[in-house]
Amino acid sequence: MLRGHDAEAVREAERPLLEAGEPLMLRAAAALAERAAHHLRSVPFAPQVLVLAGAGANGGDGLHAAAILRRENSLSADAITTSARRHEEGARALETAGGTLHPLAELDAERLEHLLGEADLVIDAILGIGGRPEVPAELEELLEAVRDSGVPVLAADLPSFVDASTGKAAPGALPARETITFGAVKAGLLLPGGAELAGAVHLVDLGLQPHLPARPAVQRLELADARDLLPRPDRSSTKYSRGVVALAAGSEQFPGAAVLAVSGAARTGAGMVRCLAPQRVLDLVLAARPETVGHPVGPGRAGGRVLDDETLARTHAVVIGPGLPADDPRAGIGVAMLAGEGEGPRRGALDAGALGAITPAHRFGPDVVLTPHRGEAERLARRLDVDPDLSAPELARALAAATGATVLLKGAITLVAPGDGGALRSQDDATSQLAAAGTGDVLAGILGTLLAAGLPGPEAAALAALLHGRAGRAASGDGRHPLVALEVADSLPATIGSILADAQDLNRGAR
Repeated sequence: MLRGHDAEAVREAERPLLEAGEPLMLRAAAALAERAAHHLRSVPFAPQVLVLAGAGANGGDGLHAAAILRRENSLSADAITTSARRHEEGARALETAGGTLHPLAELDAERLEHLLGEADLVIDAILGIGGRPEVPAELEELLEAVRDSGVPVLAADLPSFVDASTGKAAPGALPARETITFGAVKAGLLLPGGAELAGAVHLVDLGLQPHLPARPAVQRLELADARDLLPRPDRSSTKYSRGVVALAAGSEQFPGAAVLAVSGAARTGAGMVRCLAPQRVLDLVLAARPETVGHPVGPGRAGGRVLDDETLARTHAVVIGPGLPADDPRAGIGVAMLAGEGEGPRRGALDAGALGAITPAHRFGPDVVLTPHRGEAERLARRLDVDPDLSAPELARALAAATGATVLLKGAITLVAPGDGGALRSQDDATSQLAAAGTGDVLAGILGTLLAAGLPGPEAAALAALLHGRAGRAASGDGRHPLVALEVADSLPATIGSILADAQDLNRGAR
């Protein structure tokens, strides 16, 4: 689990170590130098490193790293100092190791181009956790020249001009191939803005863990967490014990949404999938997924009566909304049921058309997950008297607080705000090829299966985002070619299998 902490929490965790005289900067610099050498291992001739060094501790990290690369790795490493002030201890270390410091104010465009032309790697050590998402005018030309050079960038602690707590980033900030973050993952590296710039995140342990808050500001599932969370049948499992999910999905206007949502649920491993839809929609669903149990709705069949007492007793979660128009009665009935009115499951997902049926009077538990994209979230916010212009993390948290539900805010970085006020989740597993019609319906089906299997709402939402993103990558050749939504569903079994490949086989035993 990646656990992201805000800037103040990291400063407080560093304080006792610094007061005890721990050499945190030198440890960070050694790790930064090690990662730089790792990235240069395939450069055949005399690799060269260029550090962009600010005046503060982040600049000191970069300067000390350059000195270590010279002393211990026999690599050429020099620095551009970006401020009239410089980190004197780091500067002395680099000069003693034979390195050169180039004050930015003394570099013309031709000389800067020459330095970048010789560099095989740039280390961004201008600003650390004290940075703001604003690029000073005097640094704009430097950052533009680095971008135009195409030289790969490593970020020291976090990319400069990214807010360590919120992820807000300056438009001119440098994207990194990898961010080597010191002591603790900064929350901004996991949030929109910072996450797009950070590249791979490599955490360097500096001994801060005992001093960090027990609850992070943001957390992210990794593959080991997904292995632990994924439901797996054992020899005693039945279709009912694996979880039964019912989907109110599809309509005359949007019939395919039901096929996609049902396919997402089935391919994630539901014990049984029920579909509540008009007969024409059910015909399409059954043609694609004949294992589905169909429940016709329409004239003479009020949506609320489709799930009779026996069905309700054997349905563990519901998904309401994929392909439903705003006036579809299934939306209102499903919202009311998940809000605790009448009989029926209290676990489920409200997607697409069902989001429009939520009012300020509805209150849900955290095992109900709302799945809006940004536009839907803003419309819901207006109805609930929440500011629709909030940043994505703030908006997700505000909607969760207003409804009591867990909110899965879809986007390039998917955010999950727990309905019980727990730590924000942030998943960055997707490919931009998932920006295609119907992929959200597949996600709703995945989520429904995980909820039916008994996962708590926040964990189900984060795991659904991870599976959906990785299946999308598989279906698009890791983002190299377009996909269609049904291919995402069809990629789910192999995606799940690859995640579980090195997990213990729980089905082994007596034959």
